[in-house]
Amino acid sequence: MNNARHEALNRRVQMIVNRAYGLHSANAALALVMLTVGPIKHVLPHERAGNPSG
Repeated sequence: MNNARHEALNRRVQMIVNRAYGLHSANAALALVMLTVGPIKHVLPHERAGNPSG
């Protein structure tokens, strides 16, 4: 299984948080992340439909 998409998203979020270092609150940084990368919808392997173990 490839982690490239998650690693790319993590790197983008880290860059945004570094840029947002001077903002007044963590909520402002979170809003900037959500505005930049959009709604983040990760489905964990155990939450996938059709998984025989769950």
